[in-house]
Amino acid sequence: MQPYNAQLIWTKGVPLSESFGDFYSSCVDAIAESRYVFIDGNQITQRAALHPTTRLTIAESGFGTGTNLLCTLTLLNELSSTSHYGLHFISTELYPVSYNDLQNVLSKQPQFGHFANQLLSQYPPVIKGMHRFIFDQGRFYLTLCIGDTTESLARINTPVDAWYLDGFSPAKNPDMWSAQLFQQMARLSKPNTTLATYAAASFVRKGLIEQGFTIKKRPGFGKKRDMLIGQFQADTPTVTTSHAPWFAPSAISEPELTKAKTAIVIGAGLAGCATAEALARRGIKVQLIDQQDSICTEASGNRQGALYAKLPTLPTLGGEMHLCGLEYTLRLLNIYGCLDNQTASQCGVLQLATSVKEADRQQAITSGGYYSREVVSLVSAEEATNIAGTKIDHQALHFPRAGWVYPKGFCEALIKHVNIKLTLSTSITSLTQTTAKQWCVTDQNNQQHNADIVVVASASHAKKFDHLNHLPIKPIRGQVSSVKAPSAKVSSPKASDTPQLKTVVCGAGYISPSLDGFYSFGATFDLHDQSPELREADHKSNLTMLSNAVPDFASTLPPIDEWQGKVGYRCSTPDYLPIAGPAPIFNEYIKRYAKLRKDKNWKFDNQPAPLHTGLYVNVGHGSKGLITAPLAAEHLASSICGEPSPLPQDISYALHPARFIIKSLIRRKG
Repeated sequence: MQPYNAQLIWTKGVPLSESFGDFYSSCVDAIAESRYVFIDGNQITQRAALHPTTRLTIAESGFGTGTNLLCTLTLLNELSSTSHYGLHFISTELYPVSYNDLQNVLSKQPQFGHFANQLLSQYPPVIKGMHRFIFDQGRFYLTLCIGDTTESLARINTPVDAWYLDGFSPAKNPDMWSAQLFQQMARLSKPNTTLATYAAASFVRKGLIEQGFTIKKRPGFGKKRDMLIGQFQADTPTVTTSHAPWFAPSAISEPELTKAKTAIVIGAGLAGCATAEALARRGIKVQLIDQQDSICTEASGNRQGALYAKLPTLPTLGGEMHLCGLEYTLRLLNIYGCLDNQTASQCGVLQLATSVKEADRQQAITSGGYYSREVVSLVSAEEATNIAGTKIDHQALHFPRAGWVYPKGFCEALIKHVNIKLTLSTSITSLTQTTAKQWCVTDQNNQQHNADIVVVASASHAKKFDHLNHLPIKPIRGQVSSVKAPSAKVSSPKASDTPQLKTVVCGAGYISPSLDGFYSFGATFDLHDQSPELREADHKSNLTMLSNAVPDFASTLPPIDEWQGKVGYRCSTPDYLPIAGPAPIFNEYIKRYAKLRKDKNWKFDNQPAPLHTGLYVNVGHGSKGLITAPLAAEHLASSICGEPSPLPQDISYALHPARFIIKSLIRRKG
């Protein structure tokens, strides 16, 4: 099912769903109802008191207006304002309320204070997939799954401690209250996982009992006679069962890693800095190491990068990751105060249709019903001209939430964390696992650095390590050009002064509004040349791309001999998706899964995949690093710490470092 914004009817200040004819909460006291039914029904207060340093995972069906989340956050904050007690809240919603409606609801609930503000500041448009929210610098997390409840839960692979079985009543919304939902709940439950629901219908009770829950009736809230509470009684959780054992999540197969206290991240580009931040936010002491004398000197060192997602005509896993990754990057930029028109700007992006084929593709994208107008809309050449502030001769896709980022400034903000130590001018020459829980990395001066885990985020340089030399990654040379903005204000070099260009414009290349008194545009792609020298021929190539997109603007530029530029190397993969996950033991994979050469459907047992315990990789982001590297980093940190991933299982499999080994075996090439 394709999600869309709920249509609300307001009755005496309480929202009612136009589609389901049911209220989102009690008309008497929504907050008291949430506390009674879900918090008390799952004994959240008592559990938090008994285990003050534990992170609780709660899953909810029906996010609605966020009342259950905010009540739970408020309670845990009151109970443990000075402790490390945390929460990971997973919620599903097929028909999310709009931002304006949510703002209206929360304006009537001032007791939620800063949590309501944090929810609103991170709230996405309707984008199908999983959206990671960060509250209070990482004490609390929300993963909001926009889409059908059962379909969303089927893409999750993490044990749940408590269930908030909410949503509109079974009589009004029978599709959600299905046997398939109860099956997914059982799959994700473990012994003594609890549940609570206001619903007391007999088929709900029977369906839960059939899946291994013991169910009791309890007096309902207000005028409601009964509600249900329960506990899962199966002997073992089924969450670890996998149809692809070679992708078994390391956090489940290697639970000792959840106790990691120290980490080394190799590479201080965007992937490395984002990984360091995600680990540090979870209390891990991180040493971030780079061979250069400053951060972001290679592919992440461009003056500006376009922040947007190029959409597929039909939904794909890559397209979903790119859109959800864009939203996650925007959240981080906002949390770290980077949306200031100096480090980043949400000025929008125009993607021009410079050919008939591209025009047809854009028409298909906007007429297919998969993307809301908040995400993308089709605009005429005249409308594009008004948006850009310079003459545009083509129709375009307009991405109003997109923009540009100064990568180094973003990374500097990410690594200011007290748990991150930056070590520069240090080239790592070898990786050695000294014990089952300890790694040693040796630098060019034969100095040794030790940590519980190592994450290699050094782009194409990752292949120099024996553990990772099987990865099919390649550097692609690219040259970006920059010219002085004719009307840039010298007195304010960090101010964006764009009388001619007000938004990012993309065609075959891209150009951003001015920064530091310069316009930056490009970029070339060259797989077969690794020269670091600037080339006039590449400047000319960039000028040609720019002239095709914004001819009037391009005609005002100074002569090429006055241009500046930068050469960088994108790290590419054969399937154009990043590589993010635990490092496989190559030879062991070849042996264990050799039967795939003869039968791609061979059934293997679910024993843990042969991985280098404690070694991870985050590379291969190509030209999309701004929207993929931070989300991949959050995925890695979550997996390392035994927390729910921000990625659905199918996407995490699509990024797994072992995927190329498995594909080669199936093709009989391994």
